[in-house]
Amino acid sequence: MENVIREDHLLRDMLLQVMIDHNGSDMYITTGTFPAIKIGGEIASINEDIQPLVWKDTFEFAESLMNEREHEKLKKEKNLDFSFSFNGRRFRGNISFQMGNYMTVLRLLTSEIPNIEKLWLPDIYKNVTKLWQWLILVTGPTGSWKTTTLASMVDYINENYRRHIITIEDPVEYLHPHKKSIVDQKEVGKDIPDYTTALIGAMRQNPQVILFWEMRNREEIEMALTLAETWHLVFSTLHTRSAGQTISRIIDTFQESEREQVRLQLADAMVAIFSQRLLVMQDGSGVRMAKEILVNNSAVGNLIRENDLAQIQTVMQMGKRDGMQLLEEDVISLIQMWSISKEEWLKYANNPKLVQDATD
Repeated sequence: MENVIREDHLLRDMLLQVMIDHNGSDMYITTGTFPAIKIGGEIASINEDIQPLVWKDTFEFAESLMNEREHEKLKKEKNLDFSFSFNGRRFRGNISFQMGNYMTVLRLLTSEIPNIEKLWLPDIYKNVTKLWQWLILVTGPTGSWKTTTLASMVDYINENYRRHIITIEDPVEYLHPHKKSIVDQKEVGKDIPDYTTALIGAMRQNPQVILFWEMRNREEIEMALTLAETWHLVFSTLHTRSAGQTISRIIDTFQESEREQVRLQLADAMVAIFSQRLLVMQDGSGVRMAKEILVNNSAVGNLIRENDLAQIQTVMQMGKRDGMQLLEEDVISLIQMWSISKEEWLKYANNPKLVQDATD
């Protein structure tokens, strides 16, 4: 069942509708200042006919979004991730504390799951969904559309193939109707106690596709690799800056004595890493995604086995035939199309000199 929010909070409903009407991406509710929304990458205060929020406002706003189970979790853990629907739109939220007061941040999701074409993603994103096994990772900082990209790839499978898909989410964000595939969405805390329990259970539920948000520790990485080796197509995420850093992060999670075995598993089980950033458009009309793409061909697999990760960037530069590209190559194309400014890419490029040399 969807999370049902209270129907008797006028300030909340007004602010949510302002966010929808102005196509805001995020909302910030904190004590001592005005409510604010992010539009096109810029934060704007909502200060017309409203006073700065006091503790009672932020308390009641947060309380109106939570059910009893979520409230108990917040009291225990001092942090809550959740999702809900309002006026036909889907929101993701986080409630935490600052100076003893509630602090709420909301993300407005797109009204429909965007398809791969609408996200300007190349064909490699479709091609990997045809596979029957292996591991696919989408990486990047918070707010880089990792969730949206994964949802679009799951939706492509759902539209085109007959599979049993299990998603393990915290919280469930995009709702996937059953199409050609059967999609079972499990929410941590509501349907299953934790990721590990859900992943163990998934092996007995005969899925062909498994998606779970973020490999956060050694146990979850081990489970993902095992599932990818046993005829499952596995999707997950990491908060890493590049494809090379993603591989290093996975390997470094393990003890030194285990790393050779993990490198062998990763070289065999991983099929692709998509690393993303969101860049603000030069005309202020929105954002565009810049992408780094690593495809695990024989050269990449050998570098992982031999622990020669420093050479992966060179292989990516030479791997356009396989669909590979560096993040900087996508950034350069966005600059040349006048989609983004040179100032914008400086915030995100892994190798600023590469971009500078190509655009001078």
